[in-house]
Amino acid sequence: MKHRAIAAAAVVAACALSLAACKSSGNGSDSSSGAVSITNTATAVNDAPTGLANAKAIVEAASAEPADIPIKTPLAHAPQKGVKVAFLTCSAAACSLLNPGFVAAAKALGWNPKVITYDSAQPGQALQQAIDAGYKYIATTSITLNTITPQVRAAQAKGIALFGAYTGDQPGGKTNGLYGVAQNFDASVKSGKLIAAWTIVDSSSKAHALYVDLPLYPTLVAQGQAAKAEYKTDCPSCSMDTLGLSVTQLGAGQGPSAIVTYLKSHPDINYVYLSFQDLDNGVAAALKSAGLSNRVKIVGTEGQTAQFKSMIAGSETAWSVLPEPYVMWTVVDWMARLSEGVLDQSALDATASGVQFMVDTPAEATTQLNENGASGRGRRTTRRSSRRCGRSAPDGADGIAGSVTT
Repeated sequence: MKHRAIAAAAVVAACALSLAACKSSGNGSDSSSGAVSITNTATAVNDAPTGLANAKAIVEAASAEPADIPIKTPLAHAPQKGVKVAFLTCSAAACSLLNPGFVAAAKALGWNPKVITYDSAQPGQALQQAIDAGYKYIATTSITLNTITPQVRAAQAKGIALFGAYTGDQPGGKTNGLYGVAQNFDASVKSGKLIAAWTIVDSSSKAHALYVDLPLYPTLVAQGQAAKAEYKTDCPSCSMDTLGLSVTQLGAGQGPSAIVTYLKSHPDINYVYLSFQDLDNGVAAALKSAGLSNRVKIVGTEGQTAQFKSMIAGSETAWSVLPEPYVMWTVVDWMARLSEGVLDQSALDATASGVQFMVDTPAEATTQLNENGASGRGRRTTRRSSRRCGRSAPDGADGIAGSVTT
């Protein structure tokens, strides 16, 4: 399986169920004045002789693409068709990567999906729209419960189940109206730990990283904290600084100049660690223009087509891959299980933190592009998933639809 081909594994997940991508916002708006926030987090702890070996083990565990899915228990029968389900997505490019997976998974079950783009300053409006339209299950991304309290209560009153993605909220079912969160804080911790470990190995324990994030989003903050913890544990001689940008700066394309400015005043930094792919636009060109390309390597989380092409061109070094379609297949799987009254903690625990793997050579980046189509997010499934779905199919959705029992 290659890149979004892990979505094919999620296709298999939905196969099992049917046989029976912005991050979490703390306040839902960009409250930053546009100033850059910088926190120096150089680590200094006792030596860990086994640190490099530990880091190598972390990287090795993520070197191969997942070959299977963690949940395999099918439903006793296919869920009722025609269920109306909605997904509230943000306007950022990273969020748009989630949309196709949600639609495909829902349609594979014979459900009627709707994608609604919300205003990040007022996410409750879109949720109320979905509630009023009578959607039985509603998924969100980058929305925390404390920003939509009135709408959550309205959903609870109507028996509408909510599901999240890329938040730190804890599912409470009927207690808080939230029945599952995909790509939760555990996923952020795994991402931060992996990239930090990779730089430790790549630098032979001489990594000095600049972590770039949007502090507005708690999941990105959690990722940075996990990276810092990994440096502290396995590389006491390493360090990590944090450069926090605002959503306004990101939208205005001011990230690359802010990064260059910081690097010029901190000559020890040898890695720019981007917390997600939307931060990448223009960074490699800015570093080259400033004469910093030979000193600083670009690494990051959630690599996509543009990042793979940059790796092939030699301007970027390594990216972890978090297949966004898999996230939404997971959410729809949970919806289906809830519809049959069998959604339990084991199903949530098995898939909530998602999957990830490293792509860290031009050859691997080329493979991702070649085997997943021009989008770089995967367009084909595998024979394995087709067999599991019960028939040979040109794509995962067809495979699932062909396996649904009536």
